[in-house]
Amino acid sequence: MNVVFMGTPEFAVPSLRSLATSTHKIIAVVTQPDRPKGRSKIPCPSPVKEAAHELGLEVMQPVNINEESAVKQLQQLSPDCIVVVAFGQFLSIPIINLPIYRCINIHASLLPKLRGAAPINWAIIQGEMVTGVTAVVMTARMDAGDIIAQKTTPVSFEENAGVLEKRLASMGAELLTETLNRIETGDATYTKQDEKEVTFAPKLKREIGVIMWSQETHKIHNLIRGVTPSPGAYTYCYTKDTEEKKRLIILKTQIHETSNTKTSLNPGTVVEIAPCGIHVATSDGFLCITQLQPEGKRAMGAQEYIRGHKITAHDVFVHSI
Repeated sequence: MNVVFMGTPEFAVPSLRSLATSTHKIIAVVTQPDRPKGRSKIPCPSPVKEAAHELGLEVMQPVNINEESAVKQLQQLSPDCIVVVAFGQFLSIPIINLPIYRCINIHASLLPKLRGAAPINWAIIQGEMVTGVTAVVMTARMDAGDIIAQKTTPVSFEENAGVLEKRLASMGAELLTETLNRIETGDATYTKQDEKEVTFAPKLKREIGVIMWSQETHKIHNLIRGVTPSPGAYTYCYTKDTEEKKRLIILKTQIHETSNTKTSLNPGTVVEIAPCGIHVATSDGFLCITQLQPEGKRAMGAQEYIRGHKITAHDVFVHSI
């Protein structure tokens, strides 16, 4: 079938490449306009645009896909199906109803759980043990259409959102081609979502990453994994000797068998400097920081940071200056 592919970030690239090697024909790729990036603020193409050019595909970059000119361009292409993978814009009803086989979205959760912009992050933050990808028919309501197919995967207690995203991107690519094949042959099934099971995964704001050491050890560990690499988890280290407060991005933590051993120290207090890293008190035990990044500097292991910065037991990590 003739397909228009809509996507923008790196997550969508495996799906585009998979579709390009399938029996289906990509007649156009739609992605977001080039955006300023880095300190230079030079407009840069999206990962999908770069991949599309590499594959020799036509690229459209409307500021608003629902503008009359963009809709007319899609109508002229007359696609059998429109595939959407992390495109970043809502589609209007005229676009949704345009293709014979409607618009099919690859969503990075097991719908109806975690509808919204950040399902991978929230799956980890909420401590989900299993997640996956869903092929869903697009409707006017976000991520609320009929489910065509799903793939599941366990979530490791050590992987962060960046690592899980790469795995789900590959799974989504496989699911996409399988789904289009089923649709074309008439073997696809369509299952309505159970609205009673719906949960949401809103876009992450920077403030979500502030670490509240008064929470439970596992909850803090999941938050850090869920917001890494972006928008990032952070805390402030208050060193008693110098009375300085330094902002630290916490990249990786570890939970030991003894982590749930209650300490008499207040949450946020450095319990000890251990071979694995910095043990910090929580509401129900302690969490070991193994990798961090001082603001404006490179990432480093906890022991390397300790060698260059005076930090000792009874110093304190706080959530604000």
